[in-house]
Amino acid sequence: MFLKLTLILTITFGLNSCNQEVQPNTQREKSPQNDTIIVKHKNELNKSYEVGLITKSSTYYWLVGKDTLDFLIDAKENEKDSALDLYIYHNKPILFTTALSRINDCLKYIKEDFSLSKLNSFYFKNPIFYFDLEKELSAEYDRAFGKKDISNDKLNQFLLNSELNKQLENFLSPLGKKTKQYNIEKFHFIERKNLSYYQPNADTTAFPEFIINGGGMDVRLEKK
Repeated sequence: MFLKLTLILTITFGLNSCNQEVQPNTQREKSPQNDTIIVKHKNELNKSYEVGLITKSSTYYWLVGKDTLDFLIDAKENEKDSALDLYIYHNKPILFTTALSRINDCLKYIKEDFSLSKLNSFYFKNPIFYFDLEKELSAEYDRAFGKKDISNDKLNQFLLNSELNKQLENFLSPLGKKTKQYNIEKFHFIERKNLSYYQPNADTTAFPEFIINGGGMDVRLEKK
């Protein structure tokens, strides 16, 4: 079930701080069921590389009490075609289902400033940061290719036929979107024994000997 969340509008914030000061122009609403809130920060465009390419940008992050959750979403609207790109950031591994749940909770706030009909892409952390996703994808890849390297086109087709894609298609369907293309930056393998570096307390016995990894996962979308 998705948490019942409320929204704070704020002008400035420190992402690295766990104690958030309430600014004079902050509007706060709080759910009586829990103290989880979403904060929206309207970003100033970086003159060196965003002006002329991006029309507007906002960051959304989560507060539980006075603590900042390790999860945020950057929303950016492209100047050329008003396409909306969402960038998902967190430092520690989480379940992919949890990431989708938080994105879903945030969409009603994102659509206040951006057109969801223009949703163009998601950028996620690399698969190893989503333990449930990594386990399933690595097993599927092992059954299909073993430890064989494949082309980007074959990798894209593999991901389009994966359980990952089924999850995303179900998530995107109410938005009138579907997946078009995947890209995992710097795609490579790591040995199962090294997975404990990312997931110290995880049981890795069900994983294949080699696990897929990369620098990040870009998912391009299109209309259904």
